[in-house]
Amino acid sequence: MHDMAINMRYGVNLIIKLLKLRITKIILSILMVAFFLSLYFCRDWYFVQYHKCIGFYYVHKGDKAYKNKKYQKAIDNYKIALKNYPGHSRASCNLGNIYVSFENYYEAVNAYENALKYSPNFMVCRMDLGIILSEKMADYDKAIQEYGRIVNTSPFIINIPFVYNNKKTTKENKGLAYYNMGLAYRGKAVYMGDKSSTAIKYLKKAKESYKNAEKYLKDNYDNTYNLALTNHLLGDYNSAANEYCKAINIKPDSFEAHYNFALLLRTMNLNKEALTELERTTILLDYYGNDSKNKYIFGIINEIKRRILNEGDYEYLKERNEITALKDEDITYSHGKVIVSKQKNFKMNDLLKCTYGKRFEET
Repeated sequence: MHDMAINMRYGVNLIIKLLKLRITKIILSILMVAFFLSLYFCRDWYFVQYHKCIGFYYVHKGDKAYKNKKYQKAIDNYKIALKNYPGHSRASCNLGNIYVSFENYYEAVNAYENALKYSPNFMVCRMDLGIILSEKMADYDKAIQEYGRIVNTSPFIINIPFVYNNKKTTKENKGLAYYNMGLAYRGKAVYMGDKSSTAIKYLKKAKESYKNAEKYLKDNYDNTYNLALTNHLLGDYNSAANEYCKAINIKPDSFEAHYNFALLLRTMNLNKEALTELERTTILLDYYGNDSKNKYIFGIINEIKRRILNEGDYEYLKERNEITALKDEDITYSHGKVIVSKQKNFKMNDLLKCTYGKRFEET
């Protein structure tokens, strides 16, 4: 009986093994038949996947060459990659960036547009396209359209603590899009001419764009300065003065802000304040070793001083010329010229900040 039980158990196990082997063979056969049928009926899909693999390989080679600044090699690899896989948006955008460095702007635009055809929400690439259209090709209308698409897009916000958060970058992209839109509108205004009604309309649109950018870009010098400049061009002098003051306090060592602010103050007949800003401009020119503009600046300073004399305020100028130090021992007058000593470390930014901005806010 015992031997019989052993034999029966052995027989059952053998049958189970044979059944498993047979089922495995059947499953494998079914899978093989399904694979060959899919090859026959879905050969286009396999063809696409094959070329995608080739595309990814050449994108990898292109990225490596791009990182090592071997731009022509990167172009060659990206072109092969995109020929096999046209929908690789990042490769197409990188190709556009390389064309920009070669100043081949038409090819850059084609590359950016190809990237956006497959990835319409690729905001960084769309921003690059807008900048090239506006600043390099003067196609302001098309650039404004691209910036408009960025500000009107509401991407999905992902916030994974300590891992990934795209909320900040999304806000910055919108702010930069509004800022660049303002530059494009101002470019259109300049193209139309200073005094035309169309130019004024575009300047107002530029101002609106900068104000929108201000909501997303806090304490941004470029946006604040360009808002001041636009108000200046529109003849809104108090608003321009207020914005120039803000820009200077964000970036006290900005030559352009001090200089344009001085010109505005001269136009407003605030000659003493204009003289102060022009002297701050010469401080910057001296400190950073840029003497080429000094002669022109001192010509304007002399004109401002004549204005102050004509107003009968001789004592004001006399007191200024007799001063041997201006708020700091490192800033001195020498023969009517402001001289900055580079030998000592002093807080030049504190000296250059705008201290009368509230005056224009209240006016």
